[in-house]
Amino acid sequence: MQRRYFPSILLYGFGLALALSLLFNGFLLYKQSRQPSIYEFELSSAGHPSYSNNGLWQQQLSDCTRATHRKDSRVGSPTTSPIRTGAQRPSQ
Repeated sequence: MQRRYFPSILLYGFGLALALSLLFNGFLLYKQSRQPSIYEFELSSAGHPSYSNNGLWQQQLSDCTRATHRKDSRVGSPTTSPIRTGAQRPSQ
């Protein structure tokens, strides 16, 4: 009767799987360390804004402020009709 080496084959298989897993994880860590993180990217762009981006940002801010003031003035004007809800009853 021949002796089978079944448990040792399983151990070799698990060892090979572990080695391949460690190699793959090492490769992923290497790739991740070479790319700049989002935090570093945001820090570098927020720390030193360029003048063109700053001017564009201020232009957008002034446009938004102007539009908000225009909407606010329309809401408060007497020419607009009041919004009626179910809780309010018209005067008779």
